[in-house]
Amino acid sequence: MIPRKKLIKIAIAFYFTFLLVLTISGIEASIINITYWDMNMELDNVVDYDGVRIVVFFLPTCPHCIDELPVLKQIDSNYNLSIFMLDIALKSTNLSLIDFKTTHVLSDNWTFGYTSADTNAYFDLISVPRIIVLDNLSRIVDLVRGETNYETLESIVLDAINHNTENYNPDFNKDSSVQIRNLFIIIGVGVSAVVIYFLVKTLVNK
Repeated sequence: MIPRKKLIKIAIAFYFTFLLVLTISGIEASIINITYWDMNMELDNVVDYDGVRIVVFFLPTCPHCIDELPVLKQIDSNYNLSIFMLDIALKSTNLSLIDFKTTHVLSDNWTFGYTSADTNAYFDLISVPRIIVLDNLSRIVDLVRGETNYETLESIVLDAINHNTENYNPDFNKDSSVQIRNLFIIIGVGVSAVVIYFLVKTLVNK
């Protein structure tokens, strides 16, 4: 038979493991993933990268997608950021991406890939072009539907660089509620720890 003190310790260990998993899952649930298949046909995630990022959802045969390439080139030359060009129609190889990059003389610093099914579903990518701008904390600043101009895109990029969160798209940013929820989880863990400590101390001293 297992001693009472050991049983209490085991129960406490399981309890705190559960609270840790709950906290981590709550934090991870607040992150929007933008997964894609890279040029090596391996799954990657835009949010794992640093700095301000522009994510362009496109199709190689889309005229509007091609027409906005000069805007993207100009933004790229004027600001320190990363550009991800993600074809929304997955192919079996990267040949179409190489052809698109070569034909339109696009920078070697740009990242090319195919959107994952999860990304297509989350952003409802049934039409292109669409552009998403992320700040250096991987928060989505805004989503632009359709062909954009330089002034509009530059304004969003500046919001991302300067963290003008009052201009962020509220559909993707519920930071205050997420932070409050996580704060309550942390407080709950702390209070539970204190209660369990005194409970165990009382039981052990009996």
